[in-house]
Amino acid sequence: MKSQIYSGKNSMLKTILAVIIVSACFLSSCNTAETTTNHTTENWIDSITDENGVYIGQDKEVVGYYKRVGIVKIGETYEDMLELHDIEKQGYLVANDDGTAFFEFDGKKTEFVFDNAYFYLSDDTKKTNGFHYTCINGRLIINDGTTITQYLRLTDEELASYLKSNKTGTEQ
Repeated sequence: MKSQIYSGKNSMLKTILAVIIVSACFLSSCNTAETTTNHTTENWIDSITDENGVYIGQDKEVVGYYKRVGIVKIGETYEDMLELHDIEKQGYLVANDDGTAFFEFDGKKTEFVFDNAYFYLSDDTKKTNGFHYTCINGRLIINDGTTITQYLRLTDEELASYLKSNKTGTEQ
């Protein structure tokens, strides 16, 4: 009986710890604005707007090189969070000016096309299953309905390093 009580407390402590960690992650890596009022999961990207409905700090161009800095699954469990912890800050997204893009992770590339609001897998020619995105102050946020992924635009030094490593990788 005593061990059941302790295991229940241990489970509760894990849950509390997970909530604290997830909250800290959001607080430390989120862009905030005084006009943010809508806190629902479905519309959280739309909540960072001014009185005219325009995104605050919205970048005009999504074209560029980005590094993945975070992944959050909607309804994420503590175990999900631990599983994603090792890979959430790995991978690069490259958005080209011709509307094509690719995500590179662990030597594999996934190809996309994009427009002003959505990324689509390259084989989705009818563009029916897009992933909503917004790009604010160099932070690209993509919501596929079950996972929210954040990317940061590479600095000049990071870009030079990325391009150098890719050039070396393609010559071998």
